[in-house]
Amino acid sequence: MPPEQQKAAPEQNSSCAGVSQFVAYALGKFHFDFAYVLGKFMSGFAYVLGKFYFGFAYVLGSKLVDGR
Repeated sequence: MPPEQQKAAPEQNSSCAGVSQFVAYALGKFHFDFAYVLGKFMSGFAYVLGKFYFGFAYVLGSKLVDGR
């Protein structure tokens, strides 16, 4: 193998590894961010739903107690 190709081979491997690392990093960031956003959404959704149910139960309870 000529010396030029011997030099080029490690560079190709390292750039390929660099791309793989970047893809893995980007994918990891995406999944982390997606999980974070989904967690925030579910948390917010559960909070709003809880508030709604609490208010609904309160109103329903008041109506049942008052008999109106």
